[in-house]
Amino acid sequence: MRAGVARDDFEAYALPRASVARTAVLTAVFGLVPVVLALLWLTRGTAHWPAVIWVADVAVVVGLICYWRYSVSFVGVTADEFIKRGWLPGFVRLRRERIAAVVVVRTYRSDSADTVPQLFATDSDGAPLFRMRGTYWSEEAIALVAETLGSPTTTVPKPLSFSELYRQYPGSRSWYEGRPVLAALAVVVVFALAAGGLTVLWGVLSGS
Repeated sequence: MRAGVARDDFEAYALPRASVARTAVLTAVFGLVPVVLALLWLTRGTAHWPAVIWVADVAVVVGLICYWRYSVSFVGVTADEFIKRGWLPGFVRLRRERIAAVVVVRTYRSDSADTVPQLFATDSDGAPLFRMRGTYWSEEAIALVAETLGSPTTTVPKPLSFSELYRQYPGSRSWYEGRPVLAALAVVVVFALAAGGLTVLWGVLSGS
């Protein structure tokens, strides 16, 4: 049971792409293991090597939490509600009658001719309610949700660039999309906080 609803109560139910989690795990492993081994080599014979293990353990725990969040993500449609649990903060649960319109469109990947589907829904005032990105959800999942919702659906016939998508459907844009400076600043802040936290932890554990 997820989100207080039994699996049998869903008219449509889908999980995110497993390939995204596998890629993230492999990237983390191949990125973390060489660094940890190098630090262990540099601290061999000193009192600092346990701190390396502890810092690595913290990184692994954070990674496992992210993996767990992704593994419990799902999207589902019941007779009365639409429910979407993503791996990032932001849980969507709303009555189906609030969904006045659905748009399905393909967008180009960054610097590529490949396309992925996007689905977003709005209420009767045109305010955005939720979005399903093809990066995380399969085409079958997006098509299933659109069909099951039964709301008036517009399928855009030709792929759009993200700039065209935001211009034609401004409600589809998240706060960071199409704002490279803001997105880059957010990434820098997150990495700075993470690096600072690990540095403080290293100092505490190593006694320096």
